[in-house]
This record gives sequence, structure tokens and C-alpha cells, in this order.
Amino acid sequence: MNRVLLKKCVNEVLLLFLASGLLLFSFCWVRIFIVASIDTGSFATIVDKLWDNYGRLSPVPFGQLLTYTGRIAIGYDEPMVVFCIAIFAIARGSAAVSGELSRGTMEMLLAQPISRMQALYSQAAVTVVCLALLCCLTWCGTYSGIQTARATEVKPARSLRVPVLEWQIPLSFGTNEKIRVPMRDRVEPKHFLPGALNLFCFGVCMAGLATLASACDRYRWRTIGILSTFFVLQMIFKVLSRAFDSTGWLQYLTILSAYEPQRLIYIAHDVPTLNWSWWVPAGDRHPSMAGPLLYYVLLLSIGCGSYAAAGVIFQRRDLPAPM
Repeated sequence: MNRVLLKKCVNEVLLLFLASGLLLFSFCWVRIFIVASIDTGSFATIVDKLWDNYGRLSPVPFGQLLTYTGRIAIGYDEPMVVFCIAIFAIARGSAAVSGELSRGTMEMLLAQPISRMQALYSQAAVTVVCLALLCCLTWCGTYSGIQTARATEVKPARSLRVPVLEWQIPLSFGTNEKIRVPMRDRVEPKHFLPGALNLFCFGVCMAGLATLASACDRYRWRTIGILSTFFVLQMIFKVLSRAFDSTGWLQYLTILSAYEPQRLIYIAHDVPTLNWSWWVPAGDRHPSMAGPLLYYVLLLSIGCGSYAAAGVIFQRRDLPAPM
């Protein structure tokens, strides 16, 4: 692939990549400190009473949300993270064809000794590499937070050991003493790798769909509008599919059903031997569910299929004259 062409693509994406990477890294790092500062034990009793009504909106059991791992995992489902990756993917996908056409630079680009496929897939290669780096930065933010944050916990009550009977009698008198515990003693950073990988697969999927729409359109603003509307509808479908039994079938209409970082982190935490399985059988604390590999393959298949379709369309398309 033409080195000059790749350099041009890198220069175009550099500023957006740096801004997105800084945002993702900082957000995930700071979020660990927020999680470390909140003691969920004080309101666990209140939330437990509401769980029967609203628990269906969560992809993981209530007990998992009370753990440090469960609360950090929510960060990968935060709108800040999801929107940042989606915006990056849509921006780069829309720039592949309709962006060049809108700027009137496509004709000059193809006048060089390069093929249409080189022009399209050089953009795709840079976009996918940048998405991988962004997801690495997201995980690095989580890792840095775990290594530097300290959680505040109530020191376990002292107990009196009864000889012979081996009984432990807790001594409940006295004030609750607070202690500071390094977060790295409570959480394993490797448990969040499936969440970062799921985020990367989601980004590739959105970038592929954006490139496909870009290959069919002339105006970049219209490509971005179509993909943004599609993304919002996908989010609405996902929420509705969880909210009511009557709308549960909508889960089959949204690609976001395959974006479940909390669930994948939960599997990595509870049953790590199934990190690369297609299906997770029912266990003591969870029903049977789709395995992580199914989520990865589904999203990557949509993304790669869209890139392939975009290549076919762009190769056969009559390009409009620059305005």
C-alpha cells in the first residue's frame, strides 16, 4: 500500500485520535477514583428492594454491581466511552469516500498511480489501527486508576475466638474504623480486557457501516446524519428490548445486543475459563447466556462485511465530478 497515502490518512486522523485517546484514558482513570470513594454497602439494602422492578435493565446480577469490579465495568458502558468510539468510527468511515467527494479531492487523489481499493482500504487500515489503540488507551486508563487509587473501607470488627469450640464471636462495640486499601488489592486489571476488546469490535462494526454508507453517498454531512440516526435508533431498540417483555424481540434488530462489556467482564471475573467460549451454560449465579466469542465474531463480521461491500460499490461506482 502506498506509504504516502498512509501518511496522508494518518495526518488527517491524528488530531481526532489524540483528543479521543486523551478523553478515554482520563475518563477511565478518574472513574476508578470515583468508584473507590463510594461505599455501596450503605445503600445496598435500599437498591435490593427495587431490583425486582429495575434489575432487568442490567446485564449482570445485582451482586456483581456491588463489587469494585462490577462498578468499574459500568465505565465501559458509559455514554462518554460509547459515544467517543462511535463518533470516531463514524467520522473516519464517512471521510473514506463521501468526505473526499465533498472536499472535491477524490478526483485529484485517484489521478495518482493508485487504485480505488488502495484509496479506500488505506483509510480503513488507519481507522482500525487507531480504534485498537483507543481501546488500549481505555484499558490503560483503567489499569492506571487501579494502580493508583485507594478505596475507603470499614475495618472488619474484631472477634473473640472461643478455644476448643473454635467459635468466633464478633465484638460489635466501639466505633467503625475506616481504613484505606489499595485498589489493586481488590481488583484484577486483566478482568477488564474483554470489555476493551468488545469496545474495539463495536468500533470496527460502526466504522465498517459508516464506510459502506460513505461509499454510496456523495455528501459527508448526509453520511454522518444517516449513521448518527442509525446509532440512536440502535440504542433505543436496546433499551426497549430490556424494558418490556412485549418489546424483547427488538434485541434482534440492534447490533448493540452484541456490545455487552459488563457481561463479558462479569464472565472474566466469575468463570474465566469461558472467556473464549461461544456459549456460557447456566451457573449458580447466572442463567445460560451467549459467550464472549459470539459477541466478538458478530460485531467483527458486520464490520468486515460492510468494508467488503463498500469496496465492491466504490469499485463499480461512477464518481460525480467535483463541484
